[in-house]
Amino acid sequence: MEFVETEKVELKRRYTETIEKEIVAFLNTDGGTLYVGVEDDGMVVGVEKVDETFKKISDIITDSILPNAKEYIQLGSKYLDGKIVIEVKVDKGDGLFYIKRFGRSSQGCYRRIGTTCRAMSENEIEKMHSIVLGSKTKITSARGEIQNPTFKYLKLLCSESGLNINDSTFVQNFHLQNESGEWNKMSDLLCDKNDISIKVVRFAGNDKSSKIILRNEYGGKCLVVAMQQALEYCIDVINQTKTEFDRGIRKDIQLFDRDAFREVWFNACLHNNWIDGTPPAIYVFCNRIEIVSTGGLPSNLSKEDFFAGVSKPVNDELAKILIRLDMVEQTGHGIPLVTRLYGKSVFEFLDFFIRVSIPFEYDVRNDYIMVDEDSTPCLLNEPYYKPYYKYGLEDTTVNLGKKTRDNIMSVLRNNPSLSKAGVARIIGKSSKTVEWHIKKLVDEGLVRHVGANKNGHWEILS
Repeated sequence: MEFVETEKVELKRRYTETIEKEIVAFLNTDGGTLYVGVEDDGMVVGVEKVDETFKKISDIITDSILPNAKEYIQLGSKYLDGKIVIEVKVDKGDGLFYIKRFGRSSQGCYRRIGTTCRAMSENEIEKMHSIVLGSKTKITSARGEIQNPTFKYLKLLCSESGLNINDSTFVQNFHLQNESGEWNKMSDLLCDKNDISIKVVRFAGNDKSSKIILRNEYGGKCLVVAMQQALEYCIDVINQTKTEFDRGIRKDIQLFDRDAFREVWFNACLHNNWIDGTPPAIYVFCNRIEIVSTGGLPSNLSKEDFFAGVSKPVNDELAKILIRLDMVEQTGHGIPLVTRLYGKSVFEFLDFFIRVSIPFEYDVRNDYIMVDEDSTPCLLNEPYYKPYYKYGLEDTTVNLGKKTRDNIMSVLRNNPSLSKAGVARIIGKSSKTVEWHIKKLVDEGLVRHVGANKNGHWEILS
């Protein structure tokens, strides 16, 4: 074996009291392996008093670290070049670990920074402790703030996806109350009116010191609707297309890949620490678009597992709802898709946040003008945009699926022989959603099918 110190490998010539700091640092960061009996330059010198050293390290694991860390640590040995090297494998822990005799203080809490372990500041300890508590408290068990919620949006979204709603079991099936029968944080997120505010902020330059030229807020309503609003604004308006001609061949270039952005954005909402109360946000610059979510990596998920596409939802019950609504898939292909297109460097893992910066294919000038209609800032060459979800609850059933139905009508008008599955592929919706809308269009006398299923065609009646 060749030994080289890295952020996940620590080398020790012999046993020292600093080993407990190294183990705590690995537990509080991304895990790693400690080798005793190896010089800093990688030369194997071996351990002379093997049994005694084993016992000392075992005592550290058992008695010197809190919370109990035994399940995250494996103690073993290797026989190399006629010498014995002790190997301590440490997984990332799911809590804030510290040296028992120093308590949860800067003397007892450590993190791995590069090839060294560093004492955490009191502010870092307090924040990490808060994040850990938040990650262990599920949104289905935390008490909500809204005491009389309604769920018209959510029920309509379910109907659009072909899901049957039973009002008598709706609250139970969607886990909207905790074990005590109180409305929980999940109900706060999914009810019709809440205090959630998802921001899309556009800057005139390449950093936040530049002028803010556009600030859209999507919130105050069901999280699923707000997520979709922000997504559609970014991929339909922000994601401009540039046309180039090379030797007579036309080439359309989009600012960024819409599928990659969708994966990042929905993951940010799904894995966000909603207990902390800070929603994810989108920031648009001239050269990139950033998505920031709170909470950091999920507990017990290393960076290697994250990039490999291992799926460990922070909010598992919310994930199940989004899967049922055909908004996400638990296949783990999202992160590998993003890294294949943009590389791992677009992900930045901060202490309590994850920032993803998707670069633009070309820089854009964020100049702006004012639209007379309601004085809303609008970018040059960008059409005035009104999200189709901007309406009151009183006409929800009419408007929530209007854009989908308009798209279906347009496709059928231009391609009357298409099957329902073919329509679904073109407009990017599930087959169940398209079938539900076409049935409504037929019932309302707007569309009809003439002839057999295979050889027939659609007629637009209005």
